[in-house]
Amino acid sequence: MAVASRPQQPASAAASRPATKCRLGALRLPGKVMVALLIAPALALQASCRRDTREDVDDIRGLVAREADATNAKDLKALTEVWSQDKGILLFDVPPPGRFEGWEQIGRLFKDFFDRFSEVRLTFDNVRVEVEGGIGYATYDWAMTGRMGEYALDDRGQATAIYRKEKGGWRLVHAHYSSLPPASTDQTAAAAAPATPGQAGPAQPGSAQSGSAKAGPTRATPKPIGPGSQPVPSGAPAGSPSPGPASPPR
Repeated sequence: MAVASRPQQPASAAASRPATKCRLGALRLPGKVMVALLIAPALALQASCRRDTREDVDDIRGLVAREADATNAKDLKALTEVWSQDKGILLFDVPPPGRFEGWEQIGRLFKDFFDRFSEVRLTFDNVRVEVEGGIGYATYDWAMTGRMGEYALDDRGQATAIYRKEKGGWRLVHAHYSSLPPASTDQTAAAAAPATPGQAGPAQPGSAQSGSAKAGPTRATPKPIGPGSQPVPSGAPAGSPSPGPASPPR
């Protein structure tokens, strides 16, 4: 018995058929739908990464604020929740010896500072945060005021802080504080202040204020002893957002 065979289509007809179908398992989908299915997960992953980065930035900003709050409240326990408890954490500070490693040294430094100073007020401005994977950093300007007996602390500077994402969240693992020299602080304030009647403005080249040959007698300016505008008593720390020397004044 003869079996009728299916007539074959001309090769030209098969070649002219538009290739608009893609096979996904047993499904036949238009090419544009297939491309969309491939791109959608990548776009979702990208959006998720952006969201995670924003959350990480907010978390680190929160740690910066908590560090200032804990310092102002003299809350050593709160600082342990800002700083990592890893033995390799590192603080570079203005007071000697300038390098403090591990929470045992850093925590002792803060405790000594809290015991010696009163009316502590630490503020951070111009905070900038960047995150890349499990590492983030913050840069900011700091200002600190306080008192140690008759000595008034009033200082400012810049800082860089590095954070690492640990099991319990982001933690501070390294901080580097620098203090502005008193002359820089005074000159910046003087340049920003407008001249008032009876008060000379900024000195110009060749003027009496600039020390030219026509200038009159000048009064010697005392050389600053410490980072603030006032002489620092023996044992007083150089100003910075972190504590001063470990030995209290006698």
